[in-house]
Parts: sequence; C-alpha cells; structure tokens
Amino acid sequence: MRGSLRALAAAMALCAGFAAMPAAAQQVPAPSYARGYFDRIPCVDRIGRCFDATIGGKAVQVIADKAEYEKLKALLAELNDNVREVYWIVREPVDGKVALDVLTRPNAMGLAHVGEEKEEPDVTVYGLDGQDLESETEMVAQQSVRVNGQPVVTQQETLTQDFLPTGRYVIAIKYLGRKNWDRKRVFVTVAK
Repeated sequence: MRGSLRALAAAMALCAGFAAMPAAAQQVPAPSYARGYFDRIPCVDRIGRCFDATIGGKAVQVIADKAEYEKLKALLAELNDNVREVYWIVREPVDGKVALDVLTRPNAMGLAHVGEEKEEPDVTVYGLDGQDLESETEMVAQQSVRVNGQPVVTQQETLTQDFLPTGRYVIAIKYLGRKNWDRKRVFVTVAK
C-alpha cells in the first residue's frame, strides 16, 4: 500500500539538525552504471544523486554494483510493479518505530543545482511483503502541476500510523530544494 507521510513533516522538521547525520551518508557517490545525463547536467535524471539522506538514523547508501542493482530490480518487479529505479539501500535493518524518520540535505554535487532544502521531504512508502498499513484517503493540491494557474488536486492515501511493521519496503524520498528537486527510491528492511 502506498502512503504519503506529509502528516509527519512537522515532527521531522524538528529533527532537522542534520549535523547528526552519520558521516557515511555524506558525499554519497552516484551510481555510475545508471542511465542519465549527470556528467553533463547534474540532477536532471532525478534518481537521488543530488542529496543525501538517512532513514531511521541509518545512512542511505548507493547500490554501486550493477549486478546487485539488477538482482534487486528483478525482485522488485515480482513484489510491486509500482516500484522502479531503486539505486539506493539502507544496508542495516531499521527499527519500525523510527523507520519514518527521514532526514535530507543537499550534497556537494547537488547544492548548486537543487539548493538548500525549501521544505520537508515528501516521503512515499511501498510495502513489498503485503504489509497492511493504516491510511486515509485525502485530496491534496499538487503545487508542481497547475492548470489555468491553479494547482491540480489529486487523491492520495496518507499514513495514519507512525511506525512500519516488520518487512521489506521501498521508501521514495522527494527532496524539495529552493532551486529544484531530486528523488531517491531506497530499499529498506524493517526488523521490529
């Protein structure tokens, strides 16, 4: 089930003291095998090269090995056809009580292109093991899509719980910078 975590944004903003981000999460190299134009136009392919993140206090790392990426891609195709381009992973299991604590910041490559964080990240959760996540349907204005100057209103499922049950997930993180945006899709395992 897919759920947007905008309701948790206020709590995450309080944790924005990004200095506490583990050093391993800083200066993450880009997946060199990935498609895109990052050599010519940084950040344009929107696969997460231009910001760093932690999930539940654990560093988000690049899947540097193309064979590992291809193996995960095949697994995800079987588990959830809504998930694609997962170039990132949290290698250690995350505690379900803090799995929704997502922190972001621009990295050295992205700062000039996406800028400092304008607002809290937009986070979407994809359960891969049939997890039953509590959510409610909401109508949300999408500021990035406008018709006749007005934002388009879409329906989304918003999580109403503040934890994730045990299992595998892809967590999509959309970094919203002052100049532009970027997105990471991260494979995460929740342990308890």
